[in-house]
Amino acid sequence: MSATPYFSSVATKRSFTSPTTQLAGGGIGGLVLALAAKRKGLDVVVFEKNMSAVRGEGQYRGPIQIQSNALAALEAIDMDVAEEVIAAGCITGNRLNGLVDGLSGSWYVKFDTFTPAAERGLPVTRVISRMTLQQILARAVGSDIILNESNVVDFVDNGQKVIAKLDNGKCYEGDVLVGADGIWSKVRTNLFGPTEAEYSGYTCYTGIADFIPADIATVGYRVFLGSKQYFVSSDVGGGKMQWYAFHKESPGGVDIPYGKKERLLELFEGWCDNVIELLTATDEDAILRRDIYDRNPTFTWGKGRVTLLGDSVHAMQPNLGQGGCMAIEDGHQLAEELDKAWKQSFESQSAVDIVSSLKRYEDARKVRVAIIHGSARMAAYMASTYKGYLGVGLGPLSFITKYRIPHPGRIAGGIMLEIAMPSMLSWVLGGNRSKLEGRAPHCRISDKASDQLLTCIRDDYALGRAVFRHRPK
Repeated sequence: MSATPYFSSVATKRSFTSPTTQLAGGGIGGLVLALAAKRKGLDVVVFEKNMSAVRGEGQYRGPIQIQSNALAALEAIDMDVAEEVIAAGCITGNRLNGLVDGLSGSWYVKFDTFTPAAERGLPVTRVISRMTLQQILARAVGSDIILNESNVVDFVDNGQKVIAKLDNGKCYEGDVLVGADGIWSKVRTNLFGPTEAEYSGYTCYTGIADFIPADIATVGYRVFLGSKQYFVSSDVGGGKMQWYAFHKESPGGVDIPYGKKERLLELFEGWCDNVIELLTATDEDAILRRDIYDRNPTFTWGKGRVTLLGDSVHAMQPNLGQGGCMAIEDGHQLAEELDKAWKQSFESQSAVDIVSSLKRYEDARKVRVAIIHGSARMAAYMASTYKGYLGVGLGPLSFITKYRIPHPGRIAGGIMLEIAMPSMLSWVLGGNRSKLEGRAPHCRISDKASDQLLTCIRDDYALGRAVFRHRPK
């Protein structure tokens, strides 16, 4: 077992003895941590099994939502990279977003994600291609830091160093090992033993269509609610819409060849035109399917000189669009703690206290992550147990649904969400900004709310008028 030199081309700001951070996984979280460590002059190396692939589960989920909290973390790490990501994304946070009734298409609860960001000097939420985001980050990190076709399968922590073992038999020695290798993380398994991921109860179909809704100028994304299923649509720019269809069923289901679209049209028969038109506009071969899993929250993220980041420790359901955002926040926080440990060591001329720095990283992250993780699960439950009208789910009495009598639970739930949602959005989008040292709050000219945003939030009739004005001739 021999240690391999990492790279000599990375110049450090302090000395050659800065701790070497080894990263298992070159997905979004791993690349963000590598970039943050590099910008602080720390030695870092990324082991990635296949940089040519869309990382994580990107092949199923297409574009990714980068919300205000994650964009602000990127700004704190590298403003140039953040600007490149922002320029490449499609702004959705400047328009109306929220929950609607799946059958009628009428608004249930509207979200204003623009105001919480603008009031705090944060970038407005964007949607960006996962491949584009990965390429931007990888270029900034540098090919000299990323070791492609390098899959970490095991490690040894001897208390002084960590030896990462690859599947090709090579071994690398460093001061820290970070598992950023996703929900099926090998680093996690070797740390804590094998554990089963939690099946959410839902399978998810997803697709992207060349489709421009009539209300594209006023609506960014919508969640269409129904009983035991729900549907999400989002503008992703370039005349394309991305969608997700969630249906409650056992895992492991397989569709007949070229049968996904037909099944979806059957599942969502009778739903509003917004859903049916988008499904109809989607090519069969553009539809993918996966079962939704997450991991139970844990308050222990690592041991000794090894810790975890992103999906490897807190894989969450996609209902809040915060999975990748939490990984970005993780990467920023971990780099901060490693940098502080190195500075303290340099000033005191003592050994770098790696273990304490990793513990501080855990302590700074685990409560916020656990709350958002639980909220994502709750969002799935609320979305799929929604009953808009009396008769829904009542079998022989389901004919009552046609009379569109509002369900009492819908009314009470809507009132609760109207009260709670502004505070929740403010905390999710802005609750981490106090940890972004060196980032001054600021707004950019491009982050301007649509002219109808605030009016449409308050007035459904105004929304209808805006849609009519922008309807294609």
